[in-house]
Amino acid sequence: MSYATWHTYGFGVCISEVGDIPVIRMIELLKTAPETKKDIFLWLGKKGISEPETEDILAYDEESRLGLATILQMVIQEAEGIYLAACDDFDGRTYLLYEQALPWQIAENEKNLTEESVRKIFQKYFSILTDAEVTIDYQSVENGG
Repeated sequence: MSYATWHTYGFGVCISEVGDIPVIRMIELLKTAPETKKDIFLWLGKKGISEPETEDILAYDEESRLGLATILQMVIQEAEGIYLAACDDFDGRTYLLYEQALPWQIAENEKNLTEESVRKIFQKYFSILTDAEVTIDYQSVENGG
């Protein structure tokens, strides 16, 4: 039997520090990405959920089970055209990160991004979800399996 570990490095947020999010704020977040909202609400309808709570929306991520990290990843990718990595660590804390990349791996629309512009993107979407200050910093996330 073998065991492997991996690291995800990037600039971003530990989602687990955000806390509880009211459903009204979650729906406001989804309004910024109409296609993602449509997909999630179609999925909720198939599950028989007509008036979802935040937990119902977060359950949309049935594959990786990263909840809010995956939802934010999808919303920001649709709204901003930027790919962020949703991941978790050994302790089950979830993260959303803008990963480091080699120059030839960087998408054309991301070539002029700066630390400040990425920070503003995070602040834009987290301000929809919470009034609390969210720490945006460099992260090294380790996990294994």
